[in-house]
Amino acid sequence: MNIIGQFYLKKTSNGNLVGEWSNNDQNKVFSESCDLITAGNDSYVGEYNSTWQEKGEAIFAKLTITRKTNNSPLFSLKWQGKGFGFEGDGMLCDDVLMGRFQEI
Repeated sequence: MNIIGQFYLKKTSNGNLVGEWSNNDQNKVFSESCDLITAGNDSYVGEYNSTWQEKGEAIFAKLTITRKTNNSPLFSLKWQGKGFGFEGDGMLCDDVLMGRFQEI
């Protein structure tokens, strides 16, 4: 099954991200937290250590967030873990990054 889902992430005052996600393989909404590794030049852009759970197991991945193009209101996201990956698109709504993702 190709995993397709949706998420939102909100930046904390310390530059980390907290949010929630769901996908077509789950019947619940789960939490995700992302610790800032390297900040980009604006907004949500940067690299993060992302953590969430699936079926009671902790999952770890590196999350990279970039702008689609310079000054674009749209973002590209890529989660890379051991043996798996997801990519997605997002946009800001009231300073919350929201969007969709799919398995790669």
